[in-house]
Amino acid sequence: MFIDKVDIIVKGGNGGDGSMSFRREKFVPKGGPNGGDGGRGGDVLFKADPHIKTLLDFVRKPRYEARRGDAGSGYNKFGRDGSDLILSVPCGTTVYHEGRVLEDLLKPGDSLVMAKGGRGGRGNFHFKSSVHQAPRISEKGEPGEVASVTLQLRLIADVGLVGLPNAGNQHCCPRLTRAHPKIADYPFTTLFPNLGVARIYDHEIIFADIPGLIEGSHKGKGLGHEFLQHIERTRFLVHVGRSSRIFRPFTEENIKIINKELQSYSKELAKSLS
Repeated sequence: MFIDKVDIIVKGGNGGDGSMSFRREKFVPKGGPNGGDGGRGGDVLFKADPHIKTLLDFVRKPRYEARRGDAGSGYNKFGRDGSDLILSVPCGTTVYHEGRVLEDLLKPGDSLVMAKGGRGGRGNFHFKSSVHQAPRISEKGEPGEVASVTLQLRLIADVGLVGLPNAGNQHCCPRLTRAHPKIADYPFTTLFPNLGVARIYDHEIIFADIPGLIEGSHKGKGLGHEFLQHIERTRFLVHVGRSSRIFRPFTEENIKIINKELQSYSKELAKSLS
């Protein structure tokens, strides 16, 4: 299943608690404090992975939390830091927080720290003073950050095939590439973009079969917004239509309809088409 938008919650790991401990030593009140600090909680990161193609895994599990830090212990031993949680997302994923774009993870390896782990608590060793030789005080670890995040995937392709429903672009993709999408003779057979790869000599060209667009797509008609968002990141757009003399007037009119929808949807697309 192709999933291109999800809402999830991420939480950094809590910091470990500081220790309250005393060493055994003659002539030192209660042996002296030697409680170690707690470890830092792990961070939650998003990282672009070229091997991931959909956000489906995040639908199955919408909440993630990094590992907490370990508590400190006696003899001034620090607790172990919690390990970071790295969430792999497809290249082309945009991260939103509170309706604001935080990062565009376009290239493999692009990453974003989304929720930082909490600081570890201090052990009682830190609270020793000249008037307070045996402090029975230690700190709790700080909680990790919590963030509600929207992930939106917009496919990255070299060539986008666009047209009205049943224009024929779903037939072009399997002939140009190694893709094998579902094809039928009724409108809106394709409910999500299909990617295919064509190899020409030593170069690979990625084709995106964009589902059929209709008049009013920029307003959301016919799942328009779900389709149009994937067009913005294609390097070239290719109009697909029937080429016989009988269909030529209809094809020219259809191209005008598609261009109008692209211009209405995005100012950047309008510039490229002008």
